[in-house]
Amino acid sequence: MENKDFDAVMTELRSMQEQYKTDKEALEAEKRAFEQEKAALAENPGAKRAKEINEQLREIGKAMLEKRTITLQGTGAVAVVNELFKVLMTRNDFLRDFRYFQGPNSKTIIPVLNPRPARPGRVAEGVTNASPDSTAALTTTELNPETYFSELPVSFETLRYSAADIEAQLPTIFAEAFADAIANQIINGKGKPTYYEFRGLFTQVPAGNQIACAASGAPTIVDLVKLALTMKDKTMVNPAIFISPTLYAGITTASVSGYDVYRNELIMNRTIEGVRVIVTGHCPSATTANAIVAVGTDLKNVAIGVAADLTIRPVTVNGDTNTYFQAMMGLDGAPIIAANTYGLKAISG
Repeated sequence: MENKDFDAVMTELRSMQEQYKTDKEALEAEKRAFEQEKAALAENPGAKRAKEINEQLREIGKAMLEKRTITLQGTGAVAVVNELFKVLMTRNDFLRDFRYFQGPNSKTIIPVLNPRPARPGRVAEGVTNASPDSTAALTTTELNPETYFSELPVSFETLRYSAADIEAQLPTIFAEAFADAIANQIINGKGKPTYYEFRGLFTQVPAGNQIACAASGAPTIVDLVKLALTMKDKTMVNPAIFISPTLYAGITTASVSGYDVYRNELIMNRTIEGVRVIVTGHCPSATTANAIVAVGTDLKNVAIGVAADLTIRPVTVNGDTNTYFQAMMGLDGAPIIAANTYGLKAISG
């Protein structure tokens, strides 16, 4: 073999050795990084959960680009749903105070227990027929999630050039949409089986818990105080009154002799006798006879059921450059015990 051929072979051999050394070092570095990440996740469950969520969100983003349907179920879906609802609860301040329960899918029944047991009562020694307080008894409410739908149109340019941004915004985009639906349904839902909606607070007030306003028309501060005192008497854990902005404005601008101290409390603290007053446009404002104009309940008496599956389906239309992403989720909600809900009722003139 000539010297030049030998030199060429040796040069190639040295190059291969260097490449092998480089590849080996890279593999070892990757292995060390994996072991460090594994140890960090073991020490920090929150980081592990965040990683699971990010992986699921990347899968959603990938599905959006590929224009295919994605259905998340099981543990991954629970992580994404939890992330959605973490964002959701910041949109309406009262949503975070409700109780949330999850089922495996939208074809399930979620049992919910009342958060408070019956009020203890004295019994005689050796009694065999004790009768506890039946009003606050530990009862079970069933939530059966129905499918709720949200559609997001996305342009071709956004999909093609901004996929990472869409992926990052998905939790906020869908959480805001579903938050609005939950807030509206838990206040106005007409119930089941006729409408297959939430059992809303304003539609589920028992007849015996409807407090007539003192006069016809819109409620006054006098009526709101009566409702608040009724709730205080029931020793609720987290009592609150729901009322529309229109009716709230009328109450705060009308002075009633002897009640200005309550009106001032309402204006300054948004409370009546310490009971929180929640003003939201989801509440009805009609003041016709027998209309419920305000509702009071314990916020922990409200249960929201969430099905732990999430489907995002892309839909394209001929001649339309947008892709319509349709998100579907199973939801249900209801007062756990209807008897713990009280309402102000308008009267005829």
